[in-house]
Amino acid sequence: MVISSFAEVVNLIFVAIIFTVIRRTRKMGMILMITIMILAILVSYMKPLVAQPKPPESQKIPALPSGFHLESDSLLTEARNFSYPSNHTAMITAFAYIVGTILQQKTKKYSFLIWVLPPMVMFSNLILGLSYVSDLIGGLLIGLAISIATSNILKLQVPFVMNRFKTAHQ
Repeated sequence: MVISSFAEVVNLIFVAIIFTVIRRTRKMGMILMITIMILAILVSYMKPLVAQPKPPESQKIPALPSGFHLESDSLLTEARNFSYPSNHTAMITAFAYIVGTILQQKTKKYSFLIWVLPPMVMFSNLILGLSYVSDLIGGLLIGLAISIATSNILKLQVPFVMNRFKTAHQ
C-alpha cells in the first residue's frame, strides 16, 4: 500500500513543489505540476464516461495502520466507483517520464531506474485488487501521452534560464 500511496495526487504535487523551489529543477517541477493537474482533471472526467466498475476485491482492502489512508483514485465523487483508467498509474508514469528525461540528460547511467516505479505501482494496485489490468494499461498510456505532450509543448529538455538583469536592446 505504501507503493500505491506514492502515486497519489497530493504526494506528487508536494514533490513537484519541492522541485519547483530548487533552482536547478524549477522547470521540471513546473512541468510536472502542470502535467499532474491535467491528468487529474482528465482522468476524473474520463472515469464516468467509460464507467467501468471497480473490481469486487477493492472493497476488501484490509484495515490500514493508524494515521495512514489510501487516497481515492479520483478527485470527482462521480468517478470514485469506477476504475478505468488508473489515476495512480497515470500519475506515476508521468512522474517517471518527466523526471527520467531530466535524469537522462544529467546521468545516462542511472536514468532507467526511475522506470521501476510505474510497474511497482501497477503491480501493487493489481495485487491489492484496486484495478483491472486494462485500467493499469489505460493509465500507463494516458500518463505517457500527456507527459510527452506537455514536455514537448513546454520544452522540458531546454534549460530554464532566468536573466536577473535587464539588458537594453538597441
